Amino acid sequence: MRRFGHAVSCLGWGTHALAPLSFRAASYSGVFTLLPLLTGEGRAHHGEILREAKRLADAGKLAANLDPERYTLETVGDAYRAISERTAAGKLIADIG
Repeated sequence: MRRFGHAVSCLGWGTHALAPLSFRAASYSGVFTLLPLLTGEGRAHHGEILREAKRLADAGKLAANLDPERYTLETVGDAYRAISERTAAGKLIADIG
């Protein structure tokens, strides 16, 4: 996260550590998608949000924080350990295909 950056998440549960954002004077926005997915209420609005996110990503204005390590079903235990021990440097990818 760069100084004065803006983090956006569509994941509304878990153990988010927002304190690091304060050290960079960053802001955080959460887009909670569960209700629209379950009920259809507000689904069109969330579609607009996701289309805008796609536009920003295509323009190179969004960056995902991904751990460089790639996991498979055979090494998913290592991925879980990286999360548990807080050694993961971002989101983890597990290739399952």
